[in-house]
Amino acid sequence: MLGLPLGAEPVRVPTRRGELWTAELDAPAALTRWLAERRDGLETLAERGTWLDRDDVHRLLDLSLPGADELIGLLELVRLAETYEEVVVDTAPTGHTLRLLAMPDELRRLAEALDRLQARHRIVAESLGGAWRPDRSDDLLAEIEQQGREIGNLLRDPARTAFHWVLLPEALAVAETRDGVRALDAAGIAVAELIVNRVTPPGEPCALCDARRRAEEQALAELRTAFPNRSIRCLGELEREPRGVTAIRRIGASLEGVSKAVPRRPRSSGLPLPSPSQPSGEEGMGAEVTKLRLLLVGGKGGVGKTTCAASLALRLAASRPDHRALLLSTDPAHSLADVLEVPLGDDERSILGAPPNLRARELDAARTFADWRARHFDEVEDWLEEAGGAAEQAAWRDLLDLAPPGLDELSAVSALLDALPAFDLVVVDTAPTGHTLQLLGTPAALLAWVQLLLSLLLKYREVAGLGSFASALVELSRGLRHLGELLRDPARAGFLVVTRAAELPRRETVRLLTALERLGLALPAVVVDAVASPGCPRCDRLARAQDREIGRLRRSIGRSCAIIRAPAVFPPPRGAQALVAWGQRWETEAP
Repeated sequence: MLGLPLGAEPVRVPTRRGELWTAELDAPAALTRWLAERRDGLETLAERGTWLDRDDVHRLLDLSLPGADELIGLLELVRLAETYEEVVVDTAPTGHTLRLLAMPDELRRLAEALDRLQARHRIVAESLGGAWRPDRSDDLLAEIEQQGREIGNLLRDPARTAFHWVLLPEALAVAETRDGVRALDAAGIAVAELIVNRVTPPGEPCALCDARRRAEEQALAELRTAFPNRSIRCLGELEREPRGVTAIRRIGASLEGVSKAVPRRPRSSGLPLPSPSQPSGEEGMGAEVTKLRLLLVGGKGGVGKTTCAASLALRLAASRPDHRALLLSTDPAHSLADVLEVPLGDDERSILGAPPNLRARELDAARTFADWRARHFDEVEDWLEEAGGAAEQAAWRDLLDLAPPGLDELSAVSALLDALPAFDLVVVDTAPTGHTLQLLGTPAALLAWVQLLLSLLLKYREVAGLGSFASALVELSRGLRHLGELLRDPARAGFLVVTRAAELPRRETVRLLTALERLGLALPAVVVDAVASPGCPRCDRLARAQDREIGRLRRSIGRSCAIIRAPAVFPPPRGAQALVAWGQRWETEAP
């Protein structure tokens, strides 16, 4: 966006006045640095509180930690806040931002669990040598607990922290905003204002533009009703995507001058969608997509991946009436129920107007993880009773009860392990780009954890025993291995990337495709959503600019996968019938 090469180390941005530095957080490097500074204390705590030796603990700390981005990201932000007078944070999309803001409580719970490990050593030391003398491990416990408390206080102090919520003037974005701001309010984090970006400016009569304005007016009216006492500011959409310091400075200047939006009452429902006759699962999708057993749909936040995933699932289920199909949302900020216009939850439900063989589910990460752990680790209680005394049992239970930072990714893997044996086709509406890549790396990371646990059980079988706990780990290891093999099988699994015909989404899409190829995933197609059609002069200019971006995308990805054009319609399709009708208008460009 800035047109500058960026990395983890802050780089100065050219400014007319003042001083601005910018950086892109490198979470793995930050985690490595954080662990290196505290490794000795963590290893000492774990060695004292369990029957693991120093080498075992060292191996545990060397394993990748799913979902560490949120934890380390927040610690890095606090570190930067100690260096700079003001820190402006471009956060992850909704679900994982809320997860990041919950990290202070996780830090405090981690400190409590580690303190119980230390307590066992204190009891032994006092029984053998008298009074307990605090050491570096106690200093580490105090540091972690203090970090959690100070970060929580910082986030909840409106004099020091403000949250600006940015959304598009679309019904789905308004629904997500209601949920997100409600969660921030409940956490005591002040939301300073709502900024509605890319509002269509006034112009000459045009069927597409007029329909879009009416849909946006409806969304703005719903936003005003939902937040009657909040400051709401609107930014008009620019014909040319803003890039570089000069363009961004102009947006800042316009933000200073915009006032609250006063929406007009919509006059009609917008452009009509043709009613489908007999829905076909293959039109506009490419032959490779129609044959898959597992289809993951993802992309940058705000590009329309949920709408595309729902349309694809509906049409694929209709084309395979003898197959059981599941549409699964693993995005922490669910929009699937809003797109389908049906109530959904963490159970598989039918969809009004959809093929009878299709079910849909919005993953509840906390509940799914709890159910998964209960099913696989019922044996832990018996195992703990044989593994040691009461203090050690309590310490292990505390560690097992901690919600891991990678809860969303672990729960999604659990849901896939359960769904794949029960369904012939699973379509997954994933979290936005960065956390989808974490999800795809979670099976391998979790498999490494399981294999290490098995090796530790074998090493300490005389102390811990094996029993059914080891059998559960073997079963989990087998399932994770099969899932990894499925993800890398182009005949059975693929990743369909959704993007927009603009420069920033295109650049992120190319990076995502490169990462997916490194992971060995098949890439049957890229869906370019909201492609404009010629109309008024503004639509004509937009269509030409989009054609240029699609051409650049084709040159970047080569001929390895198809490009699907999904037309812009206003209001966006909602409900099964509209989603199928819209999907039948997709156009595929062969690789």
